[in-house]
Amino acid sequence: MILQNKASTTILKSGMLEISLSLFVLASCLCLSCRSSRQPEKQSVAYDNAWASPYRTSVRYPHALENDQGNFLYVLNKTAWAYFACADPAAVLAHTKKHGANVIRVCLEGTPYFKELNYDLWPWGGTRAQPDYASFNEPYWNRVEERIRLAGAQGIGIDLVLYFTLKPEKAESAAQKKYWDYAIERLGKYSNILAWEIMNEEIGNEGFQDIAGAYFKQNDPYHHPVISSDGTTEDALWPHKSWMDLAVVHTCTGNQPQYDLADWYLSIARNTGQYGKPAFNNESGREMRHKNDDPIFRRKQGWVFANSGCFWTWHSWDGCEGINDTTYFAAGYESLVPMVNYYQSIPFWKMEQNFTLFKLDADNLVSAVMATPDRDLAVIYCAAKQSQQRVPALKAAVRIKNGTYAVRFLEPATLKVVQAAEFRSKGLQNLTELALPPFQDDLLIEITAETAEKKSLIEGTR
Repeated sequence: MILQNKASTTILKSGMLEISLSLFVLASCLCLSCRSSRQPEKQSVAYDNAWASPYRTSVRYPHALENDQGNFLYVLNKTAWAYFACADPAAVLAHTKKHGANVIRVCLEGTPYFKELNYDLWPWGGTRAQPDYASFNEPYWNRVEERIRLAGAQGIGIDLVLYFTLKPEKAESAAQKKYWDYAIERLGKYSNILAWEIMNEEIGNEGFQDIAGAYFKQNDPYHHPVISSDGTTEDALWPHKSWMDLAVVHTCTGNQPQYDLADWYLSIARNTGQYGKPAFNNESGREMRHKNDDPIFRRKQGWVFANSGCFWTWHSWDGCEGINDTTYFAAGYESLVPMVNYYQSIPFWKMEQNFTLFKLDADNLVSAVMATPDRDLAVIYCAAKQSQQRVPALKAAVRIKNGTYAVRFLEPATLKVVQAAEFRSKGLQNLTELALPPFQDDLLIEITAETAEKKSLIEGTR
């Protein structure tokens, strides 16, 4: 009888814990819409560069990130897992800037590539073997803050992964709350925290992540975006969860036949960009490890995502086990700076994917198109599916509103203008021919309105 009563008590307590956790998630989610009134913004640590204040999803342009100054952030991310433990953080930041990246993805907890690096990033008291979740490793947190400030001063943001090695379950949420509070208190004030990323490539503890994600949304007075990540998939992780501020995907793949430019990379970019929030591929395929070794094909991957409105990541050996070798550059890195420079030169935040503006009948080519809704600016990225491919002069067609347009054809690898032209559109009901010059591998086409005219509509069928 005593054993039966004890078992009943244990079951009752377990059930009450499940109910309490579920009610907590529900209450937190219900409060998300009123977080501004309940949790006023605090003054953040600002920098005299792009990170003057935290970036959040823009109300005006929901696919973009906007700060308090009304500036929009174009993100090129680079992996730097062990930045908080690396030998020379200043050298890592300088190396990052040579890639054109303005965000690094860093873990606050974890043992990234422990065999090679022997780093254990441990935020709590005790040890990984005997943890004390009620206290914190103060020297480590001091170093973390110092390195976040160092990055901010260099114009580099932090995609902060809260759990890299540890994989807490839902029942452990209460024990982890102190960690969340401490992270918000110590690190939330820095404007260059791009996002709180709950987990790296883990979805087996979805219940735990729902609680953690809702908690950061409700309790961060600086309102940094909250995200998480799955392993390689073909679509965004949990895009309809209220606490997921960005649509996040991983493509740790290379240029194998099953991972082609059109059916794999372009399709995934389009999938990720369809959810009405900023789209972010925050881990792409590495050289060697993921067999992403063709620098030309890798350049094409980046441009396909970028010109589908999706922020991208350069993931490489020097951001992982090779973080202390800042002389290493993976083949193809030189194409990153031109890509970033181009998008920072145009109003990318106003642009959306477009599937009717440009038509090109060529099975060996892939095209990614973005345009402003009124079509005063359209950008087409056109690439051969294979590397080292010479493409002859072709005829394409453009469907665009009435007016005169200036066209520039550029080499994506260098931004060199290879040809300029002008054409006149007779309206949306017509496809206007556009002659493309011959090119090697890929071509960027920029169409800018020179004259504004009343838009003629397409006649309906009768």
